[in-house]
Amino acid sequence: MLCWLLLPVWSALALETLEAQSIRFRLIPGGWYFVGSPPNETGRYADEAASHKVKLKPFYISLTEITNAQYARFLKATGHKKPLYWEDQNLNGPNQPVVGVTWHDAAAFCRWLTKVTGAPHELPTESQWEAAARGSLVAQPYPWGAQAPDGGGVFRANFRTSLPGATGFSFTAPVGSFPANGYGLFDMAGNVSEWCQDRYVPLRTGGPFKPGVLRLLKGGSWIAGPRDLRPAARQSAPPQYADGYIGFRVVRLPQP
Repeated sequence: MLCWLLLPVWSALALETLEAQSIRFRLIPGGWYFVGSPPNETGRYADEAASHKVKLKPFYISLTEITNAQYARFLKATGHKKPLYWEDQNLNGPNQPVVGVTWHDAAAFCRWLTKVTGAPHELPTESQWEAAARGSLVAQPYPWGAQAPDGGGVFRANFRTSLPGATGFSFTAPVGSFPANGYGLFDMAGNVSEWCQDRYVPLRTGGPFKPGVLRLLKGGSWIAGPRDLRPAARQSAPPQYADGYIGFRVVRLPQP
């Protein structure tokens, strides 16, 4: 189910936000989902959990990574500090994903959305993100299936290749430049690595909050190789870290 961001009719700021941001969401049904990777998956990292099922409640996730245009509304409304690379013409197109944001910046954006819409927004947990990225596929290494990201000469994501710019982009691509996955979500592989709600631990033990000082990143990026594009792949960084390959997308929780 495709859902536009619904806002209280009495809030002029909320309506302005809707018009400017047009954040669209996809409902991911509640149920059991496979996450992790089998031991023989090509490119598997040692810190990935073995393939197993997790039970998730329904949630909405944004169709794309949050863009510079969408983030600009947040900056204007709150006076929040600008992210790194905000003036970089290679990275600051209105429909390119915002980059140079810390985990704290991404969390602040979610709190702002919650305030202006009245609906709870947050960063996805690792399990939510991975379930959404797989697009209902089971036992496949990539969001689109088993084909390599450049299999058959077709580029399925924006990632680092042996020939710079071979994907058609030398930096981040405008969101939605590559085919969507089975849930209609774009750029769940490549473009930018996306902050998750979870704290990083070497192996997952369940639940979004875990001890540790690092936060999780998922999805690979425009500077990452093919193995990082797998939904099971995991990266991490301090929550105060920001770089030109890091962005985020948001989850909206259903209301009773």
